[in-house]
Amino acid sequence: MNTFVSLHGVCHNLFKVSEKDYVTVVPKGVRVYMFAPTNHCIYSNESSEEMMKYMLNNPDWTCSPECGAGGMFEHAQLYLPGNKMVNLMLDGDDPDHYGVYTLGDSIKKMPLVFDATKKETTYDVERLLQTLAPKSKTKTPINIFLCICSPHTISPPQGSVIKWRGKVMPSRKATKKYDSYHMCETLLKKAKAIQEKRLWLDEQGKLRFKKQACRRMFTRSMSFPVNMRNGSIDNIPSTIGKGVGELPAPTIEQGLYYKIDKQDRETNEVYEIKKRQILII
Repeated sequence: MNTFVSLHGVCHNLFKVSEKDYVTVVPKGVRVYMFAPTNHCIYSNESSEEMMKYMLNNPDWTCSPECGAGGMFEHAQLYLPGNKMVNLMLDGDDPDHYGVYTLGDSIKKMPLVFDATKKETTYDVERLLQTLAPKSKTKTPINIFLCICSPHTISPPQGSVIKWRGKVMPSRKATKKYDSYHMCETLLKKAKAIQEKRLWLDEQGKLRFKKQACRRMFTRSMSFPVNMRNGSIDNIPSTIGKGVGELPAPTIEQGLYYKIDKQDRETNEVYEIKKRQILII
């Protein structure tokens, strides 16, 4: 049973994890497709994700121009059994349509709860793959499609503030203002190792996807029907990626697109400067 995952992708707290915690191995009987590249968030809505699920239900979806520049699968990565991939945390607090869905003739939401505030409902990619993997041998691996954000490795927990230099600030829980997220040299080196590993895994996944992609000629029957194209409820005119193979739509007119948000962009600018300073030292 192929599965579509629509959840928040969240980075680990660098203070609490090792480099190896950020990487997992795809279990047997599973193929994983990741759609967001490192540092990027997925901007979508319930309707545009309905379109994505509709496309993925077609076994020839990799023939679609949606896999090209400007399409909803532009950044697709493929990870096969035994391949390493990034192990992000997962959360599903809102919106309501977030969750895990089985694909097929009837698309159904699975009764899985994702709540990072409780240990029993805390999931990372590794735990989710192990949960969904076939429990017995299968000739054909199942496909798991991850529609999750992939934020920058340096991503402070909510309520924390990044401090790039100076002494470590004391916890501010008492005043309910913020906790310090101090990027000392040791932590920065760990972030650099993880970030570069993630970018390398991205590249390998993209190359693997292109190599395995279907080579059949794309036809309109492989896309979603015209009467279902109004997937964007917050943009006019309503367009999803490349639609039925026409010209790419501007980002602001797409119902689903990928973007580096303001926090990650500013974080990466400082990170690149600090990274070069480490190399000089």
